[in-house]
Amino acid sequence: MGLSLKYCKAGLGSVAKFAVLMIAGLGVCQASEALNICGAPLPPYSYLDNGVPTGIDVEVAKTIFDQLHVPVTINIEPFARCQLELRSGDADIGFAVSDVLDRRNYVYFPKNPVWQISYVFFTNPQTKQRYAIHGLEDAKRSNLRIGVVRGAAYNADFWTVFPGQDKAVNEGYNSALTPAADTATNLRRLDLDYIQLYPQDRVAGIWAAYYDDVLFTKDYPNAFSKASRFSNAIYPNIVALMEAYDEKLAAFKKTDKYKALFTSVLSVDPAAKP
Repeated sequence: MGLSLKYCKAGLGSVAKFAVLMIAGLGVCQASEALNICGAPLPPYSYLDNGVPTGIDVEVAKTIFDQLHVPVTINIEPFARCQLELRSGDADIGFAVSDVLDRRNYVYFPKNPVWQISYVFFTNPQTKQRYAIHGLEDAKRSNLRIGVVRGAAYNADFWTVFPGQDKAVNEGYNSALTPAADTATNLRRLDLDYIQLYPQDRVAGIWAAYYDDVLFTKDYPNAFSKASRFSNAIYPNIVALMEAYDEKLAAFKKTDKYKALFTSVLSVDPAAKP
Protein backbone atom coordinates (compact mmCIF):
# COMPACT_ATOMS: atom_id res chain seq x y z
CA MET A 1 0.00 0.00 0.00
CA GLY A 2 1.21 3.49 -0.80
CA LEU A 3 0.60 6.78 0.96
CA SER A 4 -1.21 9.71 -0.63
CA LEU A 5 -1.57 13.23 0.71
CA LYS A 6 -5.15 14.29 1.45
CA TYR A 7 -6.97 16.66 3.78
CA CYS A 8 -9.72 15.90 6.27
CA LYS A 9 -11.14 17.10 9.57
CA ALA A 10 -9.83 15.10 12.47
CA GLY A 11 -12.49 16.49 14.80
CA LEU A 12 -10.19 16.90 17.80
CA GLY A 13 -10.14 20.49 18.96
CA SER A 14 -7.05 22.38 17.83
CA VAL A 15 -6.03 19.62 15.45
CA ALA A 16 -9.20 19.93 13.40
CA LYS A 17 -7.80 20.67 9.98
CA PHE A 18 -4.35 19.44 9.06
CA ALA A 19 -2.54 17.71 6.22
CA VAL A 20 -3.39 14.02 6.34
CA LEU A 21 -1.11 11.21 5.30
CA MET A 22 -3.65 8.50 4.51
CA ILE A 23 -3.17 4.97 3.38
CA ALA A 24 -4.78 4.74 -0.05
CA GLY A 25 -8.14 3.01 -0.07
CA LEU A 26 -9.06 3.53 3.58
CA GLY A 27 -11.61 6.20 2.75
CA VAL A 28 -12.81 8.88 5.18
CA CYS A 29 -10.67 9.56 8.27
CA GLN A 30 -12.12 8.49 11.57
CA ALA A 31 -11.00 10.51 14.56
CA SER A 32 -10.41 7.52 16.83
CA GLU A 33 -8.54 5.51 14.19
CA ALA A 34 -6.35 8.22 12.66
CA LEU A 35 -3.29 9.44 14.54
CA ASN A 36 -2.69 13.12 15.17
CA ILE A 37 1.03 13.93 15.24
CA CYS A 38 2.53 17.28 16.20
CA GLY A 39 6.08 18.46 15.72
CA ALA A 40 8.05 21.66 16.15
CA PRO A 41 9.48 23.37 13.06
CA LEU A 42 13.08 22.14 12.93
CA PRO A 43 14.51 21.69 9.44
CA PRO A 44 15.60 19.22 8.18
CA TYR A 45 13.69 17.03 10.66
CA SER A 46 10.20 18.55 10.48
CA TYR A 47 9.02 21.67 8.67
CA LEU A 48 6.50 22.97 6.14
CA ASP A 49 7.34 23.02 2.44
CA ASN A 50 4.70 25.14 0.70
CA GLY A 51 2.33 24.29 3.53
CA VAL A 52 3.01 20.54 3.42
CA PRO A 53 4.70 18.79 6.38
CA THR A 54 8.03 17.35 5.31
CA GLY A 55 11.43 16.36 6.70
CA ILE A 56 13.16 13.33 8.18
CA ASP A 57 10.65 12.81 11.01
CA VAL A 58 7.76 13.03 8.55
CA GLU A 59 9.35 10.46 6.24
CA VAL A 60 10.03 8.08 9.11
CA ALA A 61 6.43 8.40 10.33
CA LYS A 62 5.08 7.82 6.81
CA THR A 63 7.20 4.69 6.44
CA ILE A 64 6.38 3.15 9.83
CA PHE A 65 2.66 3.93 9.95
CA ASP A 66 2.22 2.84 6.34
CA GLN A 67 3.57 -0.55 7.42
CA LEU A 68 1.16 -0.55 10.36
CA HIS A 69 -1.78 0.52 8.13
CA VAL A 70 -2.62 3.53 10.31
CA PRO A 71 -3.50 6.91 8.74
CA VAL A 72 -1.95 10.01 10.32
CA THR A 73 -2.33 13.75 10.36
CA ILE A 74 0.77 15.88 10.92
CA ASN A 75 0.81 19.43 12.25
CA ILE A 76 3.95 21.56 12.44
CA GLU A 77 3.57 24.00 15.32
CA PRO A 78 5.46 25.60 18.23
CA PHE A 79 7.00 23.06 20.60
CA ALA A 80 5.13 24.37 23.67
CA ARG A 81 1.78 24.00 21.89
CA CYS A 82 2.65 20.44 20.88
CA GLN A 83 3.37 19.60 24.52
CA LEU A 84 -0.02 20.97 25.58
CA GLU A 85 -1.74 18.84 22.94
CA LEU A 86 0.13 15.74 24.12
CA ARG A 87 -1.11 16.45 27.64
CA SER A 88 -4.73 16.84 26.51
CA GLY A 89 -4.74 14.00 24.00
CA ASP A 90 -5.46 16.33 21.07
CA ALA A 91 -2.15 15.01 19.72
CA ASP A 92 -1.48 11.28 19.91
CA ILE A 93 2.24 11.49 19.10
CA GLY A 94 4.86 14.22 19.29
CA PHE A 95 7.95 14.31 17.10
CA ALA A 96 11.34 14.60 18.79
CA VAL A 97 10.39 14.76 22.47
CA SER A 98 13.33 14.04 24.76
CA ASP A 99 12.78 11.80 27.78
CA VAL A 100 13.39 14.37 30.50
CA LEU A 101 11.73 16.55 33.12
CA ASP A 102 8.16 15.54 34.03
CA ARG A 103 7.16 14.30 30.58
CA ARG A 104 6.60 10.71 31.68
CA ASN A 105 3.59 12.06 33.58
CA TYR A 106 1.75 12.58 30.29
CA VAL A 107 3.53 10.56 27.58
CA TYR A 108 4.93 7.09 26.99
CA PHE A 109 8.35 6.68 25.42
CA PRO A 110 9.26 3.80 23.10
CA LYS A 111 12.60 2.04 23.50
CA ASN A 112 14.05 3.35 20.25
CA PRO A 113 14.79 7.00 19.45
CA VAL A 114 14.34 8.20 15.89
CA TRP A 115 17.73 9.93 15.90
CA GLN A 116 20.47 11.46 18.07
CA ILE A 117 21.71 15.01 17.77
CA SER A 118 24.71 17.01 18.96
CA TYR A 119 24.06 20.46 20.39
CA VAL A 120 26.41 23.36 19.65
CA PHE A 121 26.12 27.09 20.15
CA PHE A 122 24.98 28.91 17.03
CA THR A 123 26.07 32.50 16.87
CA ASN A 124 26.64 35.36 14.43
CA PRO A 125 29.93 36.31 12.74
CA GLN A 126 30.62 39.34 14.93
CA THR A 127 30.15 37.38 18.16
CA LYS A 128 32.28 34.47 16.98
CA GLN A 129 35.07 36.88 16.09
CA ARG A 130 35.03 38.56 19.50
CA TYR A 131 34.33 35.67 21.89
CA ALA A 132 35.94 32.25 22.39
CA ILE A 133 33.08 30.03 23.60
CA HIS A 134 33.97 26.41 24.34
CA GLY A 135 31.09 25.40 26.57
CA LEU A 136 28.27 26.42 28.88
CA GLU A 137 30.49 28.04 31.52
CA ASP A 138 32.16 30.20 28.87
CA ALA A 139 28.73 31.28 27.70
CA LYS A 140 27.73 32.21 31.25
CA ARG A 141 30.91 34.24 31.84
CA SER A 142 30.47 36.08 28.55
CA ASN A 143 27.19 37.73 29.65
CA LEU A 144 25.91 37.25 26.11
CA ARG A 145 22.18 36.81 25.50
CA ILE A 146 21.25 33.19 24.84
CA GLY A 147 18.13 32.19 22.93
CA VAL A 148 16.16 29.06 23.86
CA VAL A 149 13.01 27.39 22.55
CA ARG A 150 10.14 27.79 24.98
CA GLY A 151 9.42 24.46 26.70
CA ALA A 152 12.54 22.69 25.38
CA ALA A 153 14.37 20.51 27.92
CA TYR A 154 18.03 20.72 26.75
CA ASN A 155 19.90 18.76 29.46
CA ALA A 156 20.64 18.81 33.19
CA ASP A 157 24.02 20.53 32.79
CA PHE A 158 22.39 23.37 30.88
CA TRP A 159 19.91 24.09 33.69
CA THR A 160 22.64 23.78 36.33
CA VAL A 161 24.55 26.58 34.64
CA PHE A 162 21.40 28.58 33.84
CA PRO A 163 18.92 27.80 36.66
CA GLY A 164 15.39 29.13 36.51
CA GLN A 165 13.94 31.92 38.59
CA ASP A 166 10.56 33.29 39.70
CA LYS A 167 8.00 32.49 36.98
CA ALA A 168 6.76 36.07 37.14
CA VAL A 169 10.11 37.24 35.73
CA ASN A 170 11.23 36.35 32.19
CA GLU A 171 8.72 33.44 32.09
CA GLY A 172 10.76 31.75 34.83
CA TYR A 173 13.91 31.54 32.73
CA ASN A 174 17.36 32.58 33.89
CA SER A 175 18.08 36.24 33.11
CA ALA A 176 20.74 35.19 30.58
CA LEU A 177 18.13 33.32 28.51
CA THR A 178 15.61 34.71 26.02
CA PRO A 179 12.75 32.30 25.18
CA ALA A 180 11.22 32.08 21.70
CA ALA A 181 8.68 29.89 19.95
CA ASP A 182 11.02 28.02 17.62
CA THR A 183 14.41 27.62 15.98
CA ALA A 184 13.60 29.91 13.05
CA THR A 185 12.88 32.80 15.43
CA ASN A 186 16.14 32.24 17.28
CA LEU A 187 18.17 32.14 14.06
CA ARG A 188 16.55 35.41 12.95
CA ARG A 189 17.36 36.94 16.33
CA LEU A 190 20.99 35.85 15.95
CA ASP A 191 21.13 37.58 12.59
CA LEU A 192 19.76 40.76 14.17
CA ASP A 193 22.14 40.40 17.16
CA TYR A 194 19.13 40.45 19.49
CA ILE A 195 20.68 37.27 20.92
CA GLN A 196 24.28 36.15 20.46
CA LEU A 197 24.10 32.41 21.23
CA TYR A 198 21.55 29.69 20.57
CA PRO A 199 22.02 25.98 21.50
CA GLN A 200 20.72 23.66 18.81
CA ASP A 201 21.55 20.64 16.69
CA ARG A 202 24.52 21.54 14.52
CA VAL A 203 22.79 20.34 11.35
CA ALA A 204 19.67 22.44 11.95
CA GLY A 205 21.50 25.57 10.82
CA ILE A 206 24.57 24.36 8.96
CA TRP A 207 24.54 27.51 6.85
CA ALA A 208 24.89 29.70 9.98
CA ALA A 209 27.91 30.51 12.14
CA TYR A 210 28.45 28.20 15.09
CA TYR A 211 31.08 27.14 17.63
CA ASP A 212 32.56 23.70 16.96
CA ASP A 213 32.55 22.46 20.56
CA VAL A 214 29.72 19.99 21.24
CA LEU A 215 27.77 21.00 24.34
CA PHE A 216 25.95 17.68 24.73
CA THR A 217 24.27 14.92 22.73
CA LYS A 218 20.70 13.67 23.12
CA ASP A 219 18.48 10.92 21.81
CA TYR A 220 15.15 12.03 20.40
CA PRO A 221 12.27 9.53 20.40
CA ASN A 222 8.68 10.22 19.42
CA ALA A 223 6.40 10.51 22.45
CA PHE A 224 2.99 8.81 22.70
CA SER A 225 0.26 10.63 24.65
CA LYS A 226 -1.19 8.91 27.71
CA ALA A 227 -4.42 10.83 27.01
CA SER A 228 -4.64 9.54 23.43
CA ARG A 229 -8.05 8.36 22.24
CA PHE A 230 -6.58 6.27 19.42
CA SER A 231 -8.02 2.79 18.95
CA ASN A 232 -8.67 0.46 16.03
CA ALA A 233 -9.39 -3.20 15.36
CA ILE A 234 -5.70 -4.14 15.29
CA TYR A 235 -4.32 -1.90 18.06
CA PRO A 236 -6.83 -1.41 20.91
CA ASN A 237 -4.94 1.49 22.48
CA ILE A 238 -1.92 3.75 22.07
CA VAL A 239 0.36 1.43 24.07
CA ALA A 240 -0.30 -1.49 21.75
CA LEU A 241 0.39 0.76 18.77
CA MET A 242 3.59 2.07 20.35
CA GLU A 243 4.91 -1.44 20.87
CA ALA A 244 4.28 -2.30 17.22
CA TYR A 245 5.80 1.02 16.13
CA ASP A 246 8.90 0.40 18.24
CA GLU A 247 9.51 -2.97 16.59
CA LYS A 248 9.09 -1.53 13.10
CA LEU A 249 11.35 1.46 13.88
CA ALA A 250 14.13 -0.76 15.22
CA ALA A 251 14.08 -2.74 11.98
CA PHE A 252 13.82 0.37 9.78
CA LYS A 253 16.87 1.97 11.40
CA LYS A 254 18.99 -0.91 10.09
CA THR A 255 18.01 -0.25 6.47
CA ASP A 256 19.72 1.75 3.75
CA LYS A 257 16.51 3.77 3.34
CA TYR A 258 16.83 5.12 6.88
CA LYS A 259 20.49 6.03 6.38
CA ALA A 260 19.63 7.68 3.06
CA LEU A 261 17.23 10.07 4.81
CA PHE A 262 20.22 11.53 6.64
CA THR A 263 22.98 11.25 4.09
CA SER A 264 20.92 12.89 1.34
CA VAL A 265 19.96 15.87 3.50
CA LEU A 266 22.79 16.15 5.99
CA SER A 267 25.72 14.37 4.39
CA VAL A 268 26.27 12.53 7.68
CA ASP A 269 25.88 8.95 8.86
CA PRO A 270 23.23 8.90 11.66
CA ALA A 271 25.08 6.01 13.31
CA ALA A 272 28.34 7.94 13.48
CA LYS A 273 29.31 9.34 16.86
CA PRO A 274 30.12 13.08 17.02
